[in-house]
Amino acid sequence: MKRKMYSMILSGILVLALSACGGDSGNKKEQTQEQTQNSEQTQNPEQTDARTGQVADELIVLTGSDASTFDPHFCTDSATEIFNKNIFNNLVRFNENMEIEPDLAKEWSISEDQLTWTFKLEEGVKFHDGTDFNAEAVKTSFERVLDESLGSPRRSVLAAITKIEAVDENTVNISTDVPCGALLQQLCHPVAAIISPKSLEEYGEEISTHPVGTGAFQFVEWKTGEELVLERNVDYFKGAPAVEKVYFRVVPEDATRALLLQSGQADVALRLPVTETDRLESDPNVTIQKGDTVMTMYVALNNSKGVLRDEKVRQAMNYAVDKDVIVKDILGGMATVSDSPISPYTWGYDSSMKYECDVEKAKELLAEAGYPDGIELELWTPVGRYLMDTQVSENLQAQWEKAGIHVNIRQWEFQALMSEVKNGEFDMVLLGWSPSTGDADQGLYPVFHSTQFPPNSNRAFYNNPEVDTLLDSAKTEVDETARRKMYAKAEKTIMEDAAWTFLYYPKQALSYRSNIAGIEMLPTEHIMLEKVTKQ
Repeated sequence: MKRKMYSMILSGILVLALSACGGDSGNKKEQTQEQTQNSEQTQNPEQTDARTGQVADELIVLTGSDASTFDPHFCTDSATEIFNKNIFNNLVRFNENMEIEPDLAKEWSISEDQLTWTFKLEEGVKFHDGTDFNAEAVKTSFERVLDESLGSPRRSVLAAITKIEAVDENTVNISTDVPCGALLQQLCHPVAAIISPKSLEEYGEEISTHPVGTGAFQFVEWKTGEELVLERNVDYFKGAPAVEKVYFRVVPEDATRALLLQSGQADVALRLPVTETDRLESDPNVTIQKGDTVMTMYVALNNSKGVLRDEKVRQAMNYAVDKDVIVKDILGGMATVSDSPISPYTWGYDSSMKYECDVEKAKELLAEAGYPDGIELELWTPVGRYLMDTQVSENLQAQWEKAGIHVNIRQWEFQALMSEVKNGEFDMVLLGWSPSTGDADQGLYPVFHSTQFPPNSNRAFYNNPEVDTLLDSAKTEVDETARRKMYAKAEKTIMEDAAWTFLYYPKQALSYRSNIAGIEMLPTEHIMLEKVTKQ
């Protein structure tokens, strides 16, 4: 369905209306050499909706932003990861409580020296192209991510791995030079997805638009800016989904997504703002599922450019903003004010400090930095990617103005923004960071380590050697108490340096028709559809 058609539908709906959202993460399983994990996965390729005994024809999911790439080894945004997580599997995965569960690996153990992990793989699993999933496929995918010449922007997630060995068809060993306390969490990250080796050879650089995994759904078609079509994998090793096809349709306007859902023109709507979910909650035909996330919302301040190179200016940017106003008045309480670079739902979080709103202090800091008459900056912001992103940007603009910080807003379509941000030619950009490992290593290293400047994720160009050392050391520390202390010190330093304007930790709301069930909503913002049913 074209966007023009959505506008026509919306007009009709409005007429009718007038007449009538590394560490010890939950049950991560004890990591001893004797410990193994057992899978209880259903082998039933003909699964149907238990309530109706039928496979539904379609599921229409509305999203505010389009995909960037279907190559999970190069994907850098959680919006696209939602699509990829339903196409690919990992060795292990998180459930809705951020507990680690089997996925393509049915059990695992670790050597006595804690340097080699042995994974026993599910047998009889097929990729969407009909080829066999096996230990060589795991080896191929991981070595691809680790190949520095390839340039995966998420290579750092798996960088602790030094060797992958296919022991036999269904056994793989993964080794590290030093113990890695967060390895299982890292293997849950989308970059650890297993891609068909045949597809890598067949499509080469075009693999980004020809994804071939082992997941519950397989790729059919992508109309850029409009629609992604997936169809159920009837041979899925956990049981074929009870929906024939999934249509992810791009509808940037929040109100349009809400109205299409309420009218029954769609089954699921992602990331609706509180203004819409509050209204929809009174509709018996719509269910609103809310939950916490590991995401933190922030404004990346370009630490390498102009006035923002000065720590006092960056601190002033923080003191000038009343985050409570944003959380209460704009987000309707669907967030918590930041007191650390990572959220309380990320392992290793430490409540470091809050920048309480103090406009006079912000002015004093600007004057001390040599700007008594204020400064002028440009804020880049996406439209429709984050909860109330336009309203948040406009509120920030108004609040900064009171402190003499004059801000011009430049709006972008999200994928265009992410592409341009890699060039680093911006003053500030509104973004969210969601560590898909649920661990402080992924929460901090990619966005604050000096080796991760764009095109990687340190979009603030933040550089503090002390923080680098702490993050490097924490990567190889297996004592959880010691790791926590390292991360706590790093978080406090990052906050004091005002690398970002720290905003809030958003909650998420998933909205769907009441005849829909079985959607998994993870704190990582991933929406899993393999168990979805439609009555």
